[in-house]
Amino acid sequence: MTQTTETIFSLAMPYRETLDIRRTVYTGGDGPRVAVTAGIHGDELEGLYVCHRLAAWLDQLQRSNPQHLLGQIELYPALNPLGLDTLTRSVPVFDSDLNRSFPGSQQGDLPKRLAAAIMTALDGASLVVDIHASNIYLREIPQVRINSEFSDTLVPLAEQANLDLIWIHGAATVLEATVAHSLNSRGTPCLVVEMGVGMRLTPDYCEQLTIGLLHLWQGLGVLAPEVALPALTHHPLVADDSNVHYLNAQTSGMFVPATAHWTDLRRGELLGTIVSPFHGAILSEVRSPVDGILFTLREYPLVYEGSLMARVMARKGGAR
Repeated sequence: MTQTTETIFSLAMPYRETLDIRRTVYTGGDGPRVAVTAGIHGDELEGLYVCHRLAAWLDQLQRSNPQHLLGQIELYPALNPLGLDTLTRSVPVFDSDLNRSFPGSQQGDLPKRLAAAIMTALDGASLVVDIHASNIYLREIPQVRINSEFSDTLVPLAEQANLDLIWIHGAATVLEATVAHSLNSRGTPCLVVEMGVGMRLTPDYCEQLTIGLLHLWQGLGVLAPEVALPALTHHPLVADDSNVHYLNAQTSGMFVPATAHWTDLRRGELLGTIVSPFHGAILSEVRSPVDGILFTLREYPLVYEGSLMARVMARKGGAR
């Protein structure tokens, strides 16, 4: 088992510095190759911590049982280093969302060139997991989001990832210029994980996903069967466009939550109130439209009329 750090893209900056995209590669036998990507948006940090936890686990494996790595594992913690350095979602200067630039072009602007280099580096992997956090406004439970076009291939993999939810989107709702859609379209399986909140870490969520990734890799033959892993703790529910309800603010104001995230709800149950900072009135109430499970909840309290407050998955039979 060997560990190396490689540069997959390098570009001279206007003043002396160099922009580099790096990966850490753990190589064992000639088994499958897998990859974890993170930091494609500069304000999403959960994936960086997952890469740290995976690297710490692999470092321990290298010291104790290096022969148990049967394939190759690649960690890409910072696909958008300029965005991470400045805590901005997009690629600075270009004000371009890197995850809307795929599959990219070697002759394009910087975001397009980054995307093309990333596609070349990931092409042919047995599995890529692209980790995202939510934005600063919403908190998400750990979930996999899958385009229905690829659900037959991806859902069986997602079921092993130790997450809470698999959300299958209709093809029309998924942007085709993402790294996940581009990889899946070329035959490289890619799962998109969303969890937590922007600009923050949720260590419990990260540990939950770390355990799931290790089990996925063992199932694919990247890790030897005799490697002892922490037990899986979660089995995901499945949502699709038919049973996900979006709750939007009916007025502007300050949102005060009245229930916990990731809880069972009854139709009409109060999720929170929108109040005025200037007087004592409650401007509106946010209530569940169905019996279901609250899997997205507003984190940032100031809201405008129409702001997304929550998502509720209607139960198709029985409680969670």
